[in-house]
Amino acid sequence: MSNIERIREGLATLGSVVTTIAETETPETPVATVNSISGNALHGGKATMFRSTGIRDLSTRDSLLVEDDTITVGNADIDNLIGDVALGGDLTIKGSLTVEKMAVDELIATQRYTHSIDFEPSNGTLTNQGIQWRQEGQKTKQLVWKEDRFYISESLDLHRNADIQIDNIPVLNSEQLGVTVKKSSLETVGTLQNLKTEGDLTVDDFIMYESGTMRFSIGCEAPNAQLSVASNEAEFVVDPDFDHIRVGAYTTSQMSLITDNKERIVIKEQGDVEVKGKVGINVTYPGEDVDLAVAGPVRIQDKKIGVASELPTQGNFNQGDILYSTDPVPGGWLGWVCVKGGNPGDWKAFGKIQQ
Repeated sequence: MSNIERIREGLATLGSVVTTIAETETPETPVATVNSISGNALHGGKATMFRSTGIRDLSTRDSLLVEDDTITVGNADIDNLIGDVALGGDLTIKGSLTVEKMAVDELIATQRYTHSIDFEPSNGTLTNQGIQWRQEGQKTKQLVWKEDRFYISESLDLHRNADIQIDNIPVLNSEQLGVTVKKSSLETVGTLQNLKTEGDLTVDDFIMYESGTMRFSIGCEAPNAQLSVASNEAEFVVDPDFDHIRVGAYTTSQMSLITDNKERIVIKEQGDVEVKGKVGINVTYPGEDVDLAVAGPVRIQDKKIGVASELPTQGNFNQGDILYSTDPVPGGWLGWVCVKGGNPGDWKAFGKIQQ
């Protein structure tokens, strides 16, 4: 079949359809009656002020759009939602939200709390009630109530200028303990400055101070003087009395004065004194050729021995006192001896020196 024949056949078919439409009668519009309307009477167009037993339309513009599986509305005033409801987007609540039980994956709050957070007993107890932070693979971080106290599982880090207070009184800050802290069981401390103590003091059960007796001791629990240094059997004391001071061994112990870790003066148990070295009295250097050097007279068994350039003319002397001449010469005398005590007494020369 040629193209012209196809066109001719198509036009003939179109003419037949137009004729059929023209000859078809238009159906009559049904008459609406009160309280009865057929859905077939509504098609297109707009019904206003519509009202039925369950619906009342007071809108002045399009407010509700019904599509397949979707209803779109601007505002909805609903008394109750029955059944499960799934929200696919954000939900904004401008009033209060009251729920019996709420489970959330994440809670972000920007509003400040205006009321306290109350924890009620669970199984009759508040133990383990509080705040917990959880992270997968890690132990929980806790701030909870434990029987009669709060329990914090992690370190508490305060600002450098903050402090811990009890009854509104600071007891601990970054630099010091509070003035109300009276007792402690510290075992290790750093460098102490301006340390002040009151009452008894014990250092390692070795150094002790008794505030009642005002006695300080090293190595003994019952000191016998104001300062006492003791070993198992010997005790060295310094004991200031009303008008004199006692220094020495309280026990029957030998006491030595040492220099260069060598004994120089030894006081025996019964009081004997041993001097290991040269002695000078009012003399800076005794000299290597003598063991004893004195700058003035000496007394031996109540007899005075001294030196003079001539017989004394004043001073009290006793019988037996001797003065050696400071300028002995051949044919002269070694010195003088007092043969009768007095002021200055009666003196006779002795010890004729050979010519």
